[in-house]
Amino acid sequence: ASYTITYFPIKGRCGSLRIMLSDQGQEWKEVVVTIDEWKKGDLKKSCIFGQLPKFQDGDLVLFQTNSFLRHLGRKHGGYGKNGNEAALIDMFTDGVEELRNKYVKMIYQEYETGKDAYIKDLPNHLSIFEAVLEKSKSGFLVGDS
Repeated sequence: ASYTITYFPIKGRCGSLRIMLSDQGQEWKEVVVTIDEWKKGDLKKSCIFGQLPKFQDGDLVLFQTNSFLRHLGRKHGGYGKNGNEAALIDMFTDGVEELRNKYVKMIYQEYETGKDAYIKDLPNHLSIFEAVLEKSKSGFLVGDS
């Protein structure tokens, strides 16, 4: 496989990447990094932003999960049919990222005090996507595939 994912033994930030690769019928290699290995610091120093995941497509090395998805989307025809569709895809990606950031904050910083409010507010966030999907003739947020 020309694709390699380097990450910890968790789903975390790579769940969407693995789904996209599977959906496109692509194979990839996983390099699993243990916490002990990460704490040594050598790998961290080699990461541009000092964090994983890391994604390799042949000689291209990327960091930041959404850049992986955009790269693969362009490469495999899943990034819209034109610039307007690509912009809409970016918009929805940012919307999902905003929701994800709220989830991460709740999980790691305020689980006991914030989970009820998060769960109560979640339908408000999801309703934005649902409203777009209800109007979509294709069943997709953007485009027809």
